[in-house]
Amino acid sequence: MIEIPARRGSALRLRRGQKVRVVNTKGQQVVDTWAFSEADLTEFMSMEHSRVAMGRIIPGIGDALVTN
Repeated sequence: MIEIPARRGSALRLRRGQKVRVVNTKGQQVVDTWAFSEADLTEFMSMEHSRVAMGRIIPGIGDALVTN
């Protein structure tokens, strides 16, 4: 597992089918997460589209995040 300290950033590459787990260890911090398609950088994770697909604002365990 990669641990990223508060107020820091990191990048990693995932292959199809791989998963990432984001754990907020400091309580009330905001976690900014960005994801892009390696094949087409104009395709990116869209919280606007994900919220519509999920039917709620906050994702839960096992929810899929979708792209634009």
